[in-house]
Amino acid sequence: NLESLMPRIVDGFQIYLRELRVDDLRGSAGMYRLREDLLRRINEVVKPIRINDILFKEMLIQ
Repeated sequence: NLESLMPRIVDGFQIYLRELRVDDLRGSAGMYRLREDLLRRINEVVKPIRINDILFKEMLIQ
């Protein structure tokens, strides 16, 4: 069940996102790299389920 894995998914995302710098997210290449990295991380947690895409509803950079 994907819902039961959400705490591990969110924790993995938060650890990864804390390591990023603003320069890592600049431009379309930065967003593409972010999407690919998050997909790789989520798919490691949810195996054998396969997630194919992530939708960014909002992006806040501080």
